[in-house]
Amino acid sequence: MEKETRSGLIRATGAYFVIASIMGILSFGSTLTVGEIGSFLPYIPPDLSQVGVYVIFVPLLVGISFFYISILIGALFEGIINRVIISGLYAGGFSSFIVVFMIIQPMSETTQVAGYLFMGSFAIYFIYSIISVIAELRDQHYLKVISGALTIFIIGQVCVQLVGLYMVSPGVPETEQVTLIKEMLNIGFGVASGITLVGIFRDSRNVYLSQFGGIASNYFFVTALSLIGTLYLNFIGGRLTEVNPVIKQLSPYIEWTGVVIVGAFIFTVMRRGMTETMMVPTEIGDWGKHIQDTSSTKGKQLKDFTEMIKEFVDRGQKERLTVKLFRFLNENRASEPEMGQCLKELIDYENQKHPNFAKRGSSKKVDENNRERRMLVLSRTVQHINGLGLGAYRSKGQNQETEEIKEN
Repeated sequence: MEKETRSGLIRATGAYFVIASIMGILSFGSTLTVGEIGSFLPYIPPDLSQVGVYVIFVPLLVGISFFYISILIGALFEGIINRVIISGLYAGGFSSFIVVFMIIQPMSETTQVAGYLFMGSFAIYFIYSIISVIAELRDQHYLKVISGALTIFIIGQVCVQLVGLYMVSPGVPETEQVTLIKEMLNIGFGVASGITLVGIFRDSRNVYLSQFGGIASNYFFVTALSLIGTLYLNFIGGRLTEVNPVIKQLSPYIEWTGVVIVGAFIFTVMRRGMTETMMVPTEIGDWGKHIQDTSSTKGKQLKDFTEMIKEFVDRGQKERLTVKLFRFLNENRASEPEMGQCLKELIDYENQKHPNFAKRGSSKKVDENNRERRMLVLSRTVQHINGLGLGAYRSKGQNQETEEIKEN
């Protein structure tokens, strides 16, 4: 661990334990009530004034604990998965200010149940985020799609439970409005969960199937569209009008709005599909661009050669250097087998990837190891070129190129 990181972690640890100790003593070691410190707080419900201050400080303590754990993990580990975990912990810290308060407050049992539901929803989404990243790293898109569909369905059921908690009184039958809202949420989230499974075909060779798979992979869009579609179908079927007759007056506007949205959606999908079918994008890449830049018509032969070597040694960008050396060998009348033998190591070279989740400092070691490997590859490539004995065909400028490779 680096000295700066270690000192920062020590300061964060000291500050956390001091703050946690103060909050713990005030919460469980004193008889203070919320009403006694009410002058330092915003509006407080009268029922809460006689409750101990733990109801305020415990949520803060839990949130601060999340923040400290995220700092600790960030100091000890690194990688893509680590960043996702830290982001989730920070989000959990902020949400716990409200969720923990909902759970521990003694005034409303309904609010306590809602707090548990919110906490469960956040946990499900946090797990989905980690699974999603792992699926992308392993190139297993189906795993991300299945977990996303399951997450949408579970969150839909949580929404249904929240409607039942806050819109239905104990011992009182459900009204038609509540029943309709529950049905729309069930159908909307269920349809959204099913549509997202089409996202498995995102990488299909069929252009239209790939387009629908890409759209289905946009979970927020699919969920919103499914809920709006369910609402619209209930409007057309007359359910909404039965529950609230005033909606009937908006009938012409709602109908034409739905027609326009559906038409625009179909047009967008069809246009993208036709565009990708009829036109194949030209991807010349850095190699092609380099050939254009260094063509004889522009007179650039040696200007960027040092930069090419530096790009490869420092960052592992081998494209421009490979093209330059290929042209150098070709101009010196090297045969294709000879060129392949000289440039094989350079062409086959790939950087070692950073670990997805590892101890802090591992990426730096990987970078140092990659640079050493690149220097070795460059040295061997120069040796292969020198071993061909192409000096009889070299021009003065080309000899300068070889000497510059040796120096670097």
